[in-house]
Amino acid sequence: MAFLDNSGDIILDAVLTDVGRQKMAQGTFSITKFALGDDEIDYSLYNKTHPSGSAYYDLEIMQTPVMESFTQTNAGINYGLLTVTATDLLYLPVLEVNQKTSVTNTIIPKANFPNVYYIADNSTDTSTKLLLSTALGSTQYFTVSNSTSGPAILLEAGLNTKEFRGDGANRTTYLVNNNLIDNYFYVYYDNRFISSILGSDTTNRFNNTDNGDGTPVLEYSLTTAATITTDLKLDNYSAARISGPSNGIVYNAAYSVDDRSVSSIDGPRSSFGLINVAIKASLDAEYSLYGSTNQNLFGDSKLYNYIDTTLYVQGSTTGVQIQIPLRLIKYISG
Repeated sequence: MAFLDNSGDIILDAVLTDVGRQKMAQGTFSITKFALGDDEIDYSLYNKTHPSGSAYYDLEIMQTPVMESFTQTNAGINYGLLTVTATDLLYLPVLEVNQKTSVTNTIIPKANFPNVYYIADNSTDTSTKLLLSTALGSTQYFTVSNSTSGPAILLEAGLNTKEFRGDGANRTTYLVNNNLIDNYFYVYYDNRFISSILGSDTTNRFNNTDNGDGTPVLEYSLTTAATITTDLKLDNYSAARISGPSNGIVYNAAYSVDDRSVSSIDGPRSSFGLINVAIKASLDAEYSLYGSTNQNLFGDSKLYNYIDTTLYVQGSTTGVQIQIPLRLIKYISG
């Protein structure tokens, strides 16, 4: 491991990944695609006021120390570049969790609690105790493992800017025409604690047009997501694919309810996704190994076991990513 000597000409440093070497040994190696990334580049170093003129504007960027190529699959490029032909594109999509209280049948973190999304094991005792006013107190703040009817975590993708409104015309101009619509999302989960992902499908609906006044409508039934072979190269992580139906939240000046009050995206919206998880059955020893046991989490003398874990969600087209912290929780006694 070392830095490249970039004091002179531009250098192209290419190595085979571990998978590439394996394919070469098997006699099946063939380059069919390539990807570009700029993970190590700090564009804020571009200096348009350099005293020596325009030829030196990017000098500091070009001379930034860059590591030699790695052989691990995901070590060199964590955030790949996109090919976009538009020259006036100033914003790229983001993924946000919708935490608007006006949207029903979704879960959000409770104020003054850790910023995590609670997933209760499917025992009646856990749900009953979490609903107590001394605990979480509402299904708005947790969901039950493997529940297909919700509540669920609601994700939205789009351009999170107030530069232009989220109407249909801007959606077409900035998202559809630039191929920035994620029709699927990849969900990466720790298979030591989670057996499967439940997610949205193409029949699910999220819009503010049904009632004619801008109030949100969310209709869904979750289905078990298909597992896929792509992964983040993280130990113990598996991947599943969920659908990303079209996000129907739009700006309309005639609506009494503002679109930004019901959506986590301020500008044009592309798609949305819904997520729940199925906690592995007989998850007992894991609470001691990887989590905490017999914890008085809410100060009401009720004891719980829990494990904190993270979901990684990625757009299938844009590659946009978000991390979602989960707390898998089980009531014990008290």
